[in-house]
Amino acid sequence: MKDVFISYASENRGTAQQVAVGLEAAGISVWWDRQIQVGSEWDKSIEEALAAAKCVVVLWTSQAKQSRWVRAEARASLKKERMVPVMLETDAIPLAFTGFQALRFLGWDGEVGSKEFDILLGIIKEKLAGKPVVLPAEAATKVSWLGKIAAWVGLKTLVAIVGALWLMASSFWPMDADVIIHVQTGRIEFTVNPGTDQKRLTDSLFFTKLSLQHVGRLSLSPEQLLVANPDELDWETDIYPLKAWIELPGEGRLWEFVMSKGGLNPTVTLESINTKELAVGKLDAILLAQPATVTLETSSDHAMTLTMLTDQQSQGVVLSGLGQVEIVEEGLMSKDVSTFPFSQRQELTYQALFDGHSGTMTVEGSGKAFIAVINPSESSKGIEFSTTTLPLDSLDVSWQDPKTGERKSHPKFQGIVRYRDLPDFPEVKFHAPMFLTVDELERFEITSIRLDLTNQTFSVEMQGTAGYLKTGTAENPRDLRPTMFDVIRFHPTLAPLRNLLGL
Repeated sequence: MKDVFISYASENRGTAQQVAVGLEAAGISVWWDRQIQVGSEWDKSIEEALAAAKCVVVLWTSQAKQSRWVRAEARASLKKERMVPVMLETDAIPLAFTGFQALRFLGWDGEVGSKEFDILLGIIKEKLAGKPVVLPAEAATKVSWLGKIAAWVGLKTLVAIVGALWLMASSFWPMDADVIIHVQTGRIEFTVNPGTDQKRLTDSLFFTKLSLQHVGRLSLSPEQLLVANPDELDWETDIYPLKAWIELPGEGRLWEFVMSKGGLNPTVTLESINTKELAVGKLDAILLAQPATVTLETSSDHAMTLTMLTDQQSQGVVLSGLGQVEIVEEGLMSKDVSTFPFSQRQELTYQALFDGHSGTMTVEGSGKAFIAVINPSESSKGIEFSTTTLPLDSLDVSWQDPKTGERKSHPKFQGIVRYRDLPDFPEVKFHAPMFLTVDELERFEITSIRLDLTNQTFSVEMQGTAGYLKTGTAENPRDLRPTMFDVIRFHPTLAPLRNLLGL
């Protein structure tokens, strides 16, 4: 984090920028709100930067005086004795802060190399070195005793209120949220941490079409394996005529294909030769033995994209229940090159026939990313994608607009939050275009994921404790964590008293 935090009103951004650039040029690390990353929770980013800063420069102007954010930042830095106030306009400092000296730089625009900048730079260096700071008398405001009294009385009053009216004060004390969340969305991303045990990411899924990307190895044992001569493709119908197919020798043998082209993303697509079949095969359960970031996303063509990102190259799937399958591959090559009548360094189409038995195929990923695009069988409108327990490290139900960088929710996004330890606490509903942010997870897990083919959405059930839980819009965010007052008010044992008092 940065050593110096600059607090200012948005109308004074030009002055703040000049100060920040000048301090950076002097070798001092500076944070100001133009450095907030796109897609970040801006209020959380400010809180973290303010807490980490060793020195907080507050630029007081008439606009800053009216800004509740500047006053809040100044108050927080004052408590930790980190504030360096700079008054740029007459009477620009709120009364509660006039009991402390400030640099009096009336009309200064932050110009680097000016006398004002040199004074400010020297004071900041002393502050960062932990030395006691004395503001030069000729460039400092006088201490207002009225301001000191106002600050003192305010502090004492606050202490009295906390001591005498602790229930009221507890309404400003957010607690970790122990919740059950149901979300319906077309996109969800989460990081699974299986710990020492393997975790099943999916249940068995029957599919009509399956495309795999970042493939490193493909293994299968069909009764017959035929390959189509690429030169025989009918470009008008996109179909290979019967004469194009060449049977490869070795009935029932194990065929192994490995990645052949460096830098290429090898792909494999499976479809049924007989288009009347309801399902091509079954995608057996995917097991995770290491932390993985998983993204689930639906599309309008009734497909589902599953992306897994891991630190190690140990991903893959096993397919079973195969019958007559057409396989289109690119970037793979058979280990037995001598059996092919033409070059494999091109996209090739195969027919794998498992007529006499239920065929099995193994596909392994080639890198840290492994992507599956699945068209599930429509034999049922709802598909249980996962009914296992998935322990989470992170959760994201929004997406980032590539044009604006803005975080957005899926158009069909909606859901509800219930509080496990406070059953009488009102549940919270949310829907698009609102967001849902769940962070600082503890014992948090997904308990089920269901794919609704009719609405092309995932229904996700999850539960656990979150230290950061917000919904709403960027302009009107809402903290969903219960306060201490809520915990007391809605505790099950206090229900009779609550009813008596009408709370």
